[in-house]
Amino acid sequence: MNASKQLSVYFIAGRIISKILFCTLLFAGRAAGQADQGPAQLGGINTHPGDSVAGASASNVYVSVREPNGLPVTESATVRLSCPLAGVNLSGPTKDTALAQFSNIPAGDCVIEVNAPGYKPAHERALVVDSLMSRNQYVYVYLHLTSESPPAGGRTQVSLNVLKEMDKATEAMHKNRPDEARKHLLKAADSAPQNPDVQYLLGTLEASQKNVDAASARFERAIVLYPAHEHALLALGEIQLHSKQVPEATATLEKAVRANTMSYQAQFYLAAALLQQRNYASAKPHAQKAVELAGEKIPMAHALLGEILAGEGNRNAARHEFEVVIHDFPKDPAAAVAKNDLGDLDKPADAVVSHVTAAVSAPGGERPGGVSLTGGGGLAAGPVRPWGPSDVDSIKPGVAGDVSCSADDIVKRTAQASAEELENFEKFMASEHIEHEEIDRNGKPGAVRTRDFSYLVFIDHAKDGQIFLKESRDGGVGLSSFPTSLATVGLMGLGVYVFRPGFANTLDFTCEGLGQWRGKAAWLMYFRQKPNQRSYLRLWETQKQTVEIPLKGRVWLAATTYQVLHIETDLRDPMKELELTRDHLAIDYGPVNFQNGKTELWLPWYADMYLELHHHRYHHRHTLSNYAIFGVDTRNDISKPKGAEEPDVPPQTP
Repeated sequence: MNASKQLSVYFIAGRIISKILFCTLLFAGRAAGQADQGPAQLGGINTHPGDSVAGASASNVYVSVREPNGLPVTESATVRLSCPLAGVNLSGPTKDTALAQFSNIPAGDCVIEVNAPGYKPAHERALVVDSLMSRNQYVYVYLHLTSESPPAGGRTQVSLNVLKEMDKATEAMHKNRPDEARKHLLKAADSAPQNPDVQYLLGTLEASQKNVDAASARFERAIVLYPAHEHALLALGEIQLHSKQVPEATATLEKAVRANTMSYQAQFYLAAALLQQRNYASAKPHAQKAVELAGEKIPMAHALLGEILAGEGNRNAARHEFEVVIHDFPKDPAAAVAKNDLGDLDKPADAVVSHVTAAVSAPGGERPGGVSLTGGGGLAAGPVRPWGPSDVDSIKPGVAGDVSCSADDIVKRTAQASAEELENFEKFMASEHIEHEEIDRNGKPGAVRTRDFSYLVFIDHAKDGQIFLKESRDGGVGLSSFPTSLATVGLMGLGVYVFRPGFANTLDFTCEGLGQWRGKAAWLMYFRQKPNQRSYLRLWETQKQTVEIPLKGRVWLAATTYQVLHIETDLRDPMKELELTRDHLAIDYGPVNFQNGKTELWLPWYADMYLELHHHRYHHRHTLSNYAIFGVDTRNDISKPKGAEEPDVPPQTP
């Protein structure tokens, strides 16, 4: 982004907002608070930013769900992560890259359970390692079809190098780089000549280049190595169907259905092959199964079923299927086929033309209704390395099943506790270290740019008893000194602002239950900006405008003291006017002990921000340490945080 187009991200609407905004945002700025007091314990260890504390370590665990020989599973799977000793019980779906993500998992033994339609459940043990720094761990779980016999020798083993080459090849194919894909696949084939998935991918590559004979040979080789290889059987059956080898296609597609009865592509193509032979009785159940399994994925399945019903003489039922396609999928190519089929309904049964099978057998790559010649429904992309945490709606953390809670009560208690803690203090000082990096489409970060600031927070005590914060860097706002054209203000108080009346009234809260954060019992509070309400919690400012950003998020609150332990926020909706599609913020809070031993506050330790702006991805990390505090009734003597004499090792986000 051009530095002349600097964007300022105001996390909290306060008095630091420019004069043009001051009048409209004044009340929001006076609704601020800060984290409340509580015991100086995190996992049973006294700590402050800069301490090397093993108990505070955590990892991001990524579960890659694979088929037996290495291909990413194309169907959505549910992944559950359980770590009994750490009190972790999380679950969530895989994305279109067959990857599930779990953030901030404490060190210890865990069990991963994966379930997907048409596959046997799989279990895998995982040891989350202890580390002083946040790190990523990858676990590969292999699924076997329900119709498949147990693998000989137990657990499937595919070397990590082969998986990487396969992933690089599929990514290259999606980017239409066939030469690059071929290089990676041939390398994988040299390393694993008996791997059927590598042969299947080579066949897919040949098919994309219209090398039908070479593609068929690769698919046949994959089937020899693995007779139940659903994808190779399906792809070979499509080629045979296209080549008018209908009996051969029928035999191949029957094997594909036996390999996976839950494959709507196999059911669809087998029904089409049987329809070409006017075997309506055999074709009908497969077409019905394709409609049942596919949902909206293949509208053409309805047209196919309609043609089969028409061939049987059931004109009314056929008309219904054609009308479903025309009404529900008017822009899909299947609608044109259904209209032609409706025009043929008055003809004798023997004279009805099969428009679906004509379309399926037509030359060319992509088939109507999303059916393709490269494996029936497309080739899954190789898993792209994750570049940021999941959206707060993607994974709901585990909570105790027998504990209820009141959102209104917790909001009230948190607001009260946060107001009480700061009433005797005037300002904070801290050292702030900022790291910025841009991340490419494969999740690879670029060069890190850094900057250090003196971070100062003034605590304003209003006559009405309200407390709000004014934050600055190096004596000013500090935006021009940022390491990038993206600048942030207001990290200090976000975790508690959401509970202050000026903000809380514009949010819908849900208490999700009693869970944990890094071994500490915590209430989980989900919030979402109300529709048709002004949003002052987050602002983006450009040279031309200031944009209010409606948020959603989740806060972890200490169960007994209502201290803010952690907060994560996301966009409620993408912001088209900014071309902002991702804005994920995560802030960790913890105890800071001061030298006299009598003062202990819960303050932000570090914050991670992940942005996707103008089709570019960014990661900001803010680390706060070396806190000092000024009391209202003191002579402004600064006390150093406990352990300040120790080397400062900025912690990473757990």
